[in-house]
Amino acid sequence: MAKKEKRLIYSRGRSKTLYSLPQDDILLAEFRPDLAVDGKKTFKIKDRPRIASELQAFIFAYLETYQIPTHFFSQSGGELLVKRLSIIPVEVTVRNSASLSFSKHFKHFKPKQQLDFPIFEYALEDESGEHAVNDTHLYALQVISPEEYRTMNRLASKIDAVMKSFLERRGFTLVDITLKFGRYRGVIMLGDEISPENFTVIDNVSGEEISVASARDSREASKQYQLVYDRILPAPKGPLSKSPVGHSSAKRRA
Repeated sequence: MAKKEKRLIYSRGRSKTLYSLPQDDILLAEFRPDLAVDGKKTFKIKDRPRIASELQAFIFAYLETYQIPTHFFSQSGGELLVKRLSIIPVEVTVRNSASLSFSKHFKHFKPKQQLDFPIFEYALEDESGEHAVNDTHLYALQVISPEEYRTMNRLASKIDAVMKSFLERRGFTLVDITLKFGRYRGVIMLGDEISPENFTVIDNVSGEEISVASARDSREASKQYQLVYDRILPAPKGPLSKSPVGHSSAKRRA
């Protein structure tokens, strides 16, 4: 890969920096140790560039074995190569259970209570912040077409189901998951990331809720991140491989 000093920054988000590459439709994603949360606090996650990169590579490759299109291309060390998407500025959150924060807003639900039906929530992101919206807002604002909305919803539902089963086999109950999508060559596909930063789980061993975004400090956030990593990708016996993660390895370890 190109040396850092020769890279051109494509965009800088709250947790990673994207760099342009000679290939017009491929970007290099570099995860940073620091993680900005809610624009109010910043956590420093121990060994985050490597951990986040390996988690993303494995999870995205695993999802693609279920015919879920993602922006993942390849992985090496603390970096990912991803397809350059035209991002749809909408966060889709699927809730299976009531998290601690959700139960504070909706007193009808007790923390950890299983929902009779998954709740889908949508937040439009613009220069003034995030706004709760529904499908008709998105159509009127010409953010997304009805057909694209149905595709996005179908993918979100499938990702939720696949991740729920995936995490259950690793001792977690998936409480909620937040997803972002984009367009690539006319196809709607999963973008951004799936990590302890944008999903909430219950540890079935300890009964504790794990949500890095809601952690109290960097130490707690690092501990939660490491726990999820260790359950999904147990430490190898030898030196860490630098070769890209492929679909076959994800399938074998699932």
